[in-house]
Amino acid sequence: MLCDRCKIKEAKVLYTEIINGAKTEQHLCEECATDYTSFQMEKPLLNSELTLNSLLSTLLGAHHSNTPNKPGTSKSGLVCDNCRTTFDEFLQRGRFGCSQCYKSFYGELANTLRSIHGAQAHTGKRPKGYISTNDKIIKNLSEEERLTLELQEAIEKEEFEEAARLRDLIRSLKKEETKNA
Repeated sequence: MLCDRCKIKEAKVLYTEIINGAKTEQHLCEECATDYTSFQMEKPLLNSELTLNSLLSTLLGAHHSNTPNKPGTSKSGLVCDNCRTTFDEFLQRGRFGCSQCYKSFYGELANTLRSIHGAQAHTGKRPKGYISTNDKIIKNLSEEERLTLELQEAIEKEEFEEAARLRDLIRSLKKEETKNA
């Protein structure tokens, strides 16, 4: 497929833009993608394979200035206390030096993830038919036990009218049990 913009080179980038709910897609070659979009690919990436490390480094690096820094220091000033990896070294390699780096660079990563992803944490979907362990346990409870859990939850949420309704249901179930026994 040819590039939608220059119509000369092969399209390698699918650029999707959503503005006010209107979705537009363009198939672009690497050069047009670099020139036309806000996605800034560095020139060395154009003729190399795009990896997760290089993509992450490019996205994170876009938030930092291009001013030179002294050896052993970081432009952002962030250095891992455990392995002495600087944030700039992380941007170059695309990998942390140790598990402590996550905590050391958390602030910088959280801001970047929030700007890229819209949130700091991923809340994905569950597969169809998935039932959590809690749901399985609740499903196997008697009606009285289930209502008691709902009552407890309503009290914690300070939904006292709902709590009173559930309390009355539980009482009526207990009365039925004593009549049937």
